[in-house]
Amino acid sequence: MIDALQGLRYRWFLARNALGFTTTLLDSTYRVYLNHSKVIHYRDGRPVYSLSTPALFSGASANFLARTLYRTLQNRNMPNMMSLAVNDVCNAVCEHCSFFEGVEDRSRTVMTTAQMSRVIQEGQELGVSVLNFVGGEPLLRKDLPEIIGSVDRNLTTTVLFTNGTLMPQRARSLRSAGLDSVYVSIDSADPALNDKFRGLPGGFAQAVKAIESALGLGFSTGISCTITPESFRRGEMGRVIELARRLGVHEVLLFDAMPSGRYGDRTDLVDSQDWIEEMIQAAVPYNRDPTYPGVLVWAYSSGFRAVGCACGTSYLYVSPYGDVMSCDFNHAVFGNVLDAPLWQIWDALSTRDEFERAAWGGCKVKNSKFRESEAVVTDLRERSLVS
Repeated sequence: MIDALQGLRYRWFLARNALGFTTTLLDSTYRVYLNHSKVIHYRDGRPVYSLSTPALFSGASANFLARTLYRTLQNRNMPNMMSLAVNDVCNAVCEHCSFFEGVEDRSRTVMTTAQMSRVIQEGQELGVSVLNFVGGEPLLRKDLPEIIGSVDRNLTTTVLFTNGTLMPQRARSLRSAGLDSVYVSIDSADPALNDKFRGLPGGFAQAVKAIESALGLGFSTGISCTITPESFRRGEMGRVIELARRLGVHEVLLFDAMPSGRYGDRTDLVDSQDWIEEMIQAAVPYNRDPTYPGVLVWAYSSGFRAVGCACGTSYLYVSPYGDVMSCDFNHAVFGNVLDAPLWQIWDALSTRDEFERAAWGGCKVKNSKFRESEAVVTDLRERSLVS
């Protein structure tokens, strides 16, 4: 009788406390990764904390949790996020771009629709739950909806990074194809400064129209902004966040400028942490205020407070030619998906000493000691296949 009463008491305890504990667990989990735990959007009825994470209770979020379990059981690294560059052309000339003068090679052929779809499938088989479509400018690829449509949405959430110039014309077809989220690039709240930085006359106005069209179709919508030490000092971060609130976007994603690609000679960005820490702290008041969009400072997520720099550990980048790299900013090539299965390339990449674990000190490409390794290449002339 006593055992039965104890069992009933335990079940009653679970019934009373399970919901509250689940909420606390979710809050803690997202706070660690994002530096906040507020729901920024409900997409298709499910809560979204960040465009860079699957919607809660979606198939992609279940896939992420299951793969996290298997990663522990197998005691090996598995990718949960992958960026796929779908083309090597762009209608902007951004002064900070990591792709041009870093990855592009016009003597090579961009992968076909079928090849892109196969890479996506192989990524999903490895456990990818977040898939970023990047470029170039992805919207310049006509078959982008077909590529997006090849994603199994029960496993993976999809995110597009775009300058937005073609978004109003293509938004509906992308939504029909299954695209979940859109980051539109705006690097200054001043139209003239933005257009100069991006080398795209009229780009700011077109970006705003892109945001409006994305919001109108129910996308989780964000602004992707690259902050340099100079723009941070002149207060650009705050002005972009205020712009985002006025436009009604759900998230502002802040990247600190990388010493790669067209910024490959910016040695001032290497081992430079003070201003980045200031930026992380400056985001806190916005994330505490529910009237503002979520503010994700990528340097926070890739630092010691969160998961650390996960390039080659739980993240990878695939170029439009099929080259596999540890991230968008490290142009060392570890293999090509047209020559070998992605799992074999990932195994060779993620078991190297440089990538066996995340780096708590922040971005590996910005670390002078890490840059001395053959596993890091930021100059097009030095790029080669890593043995």
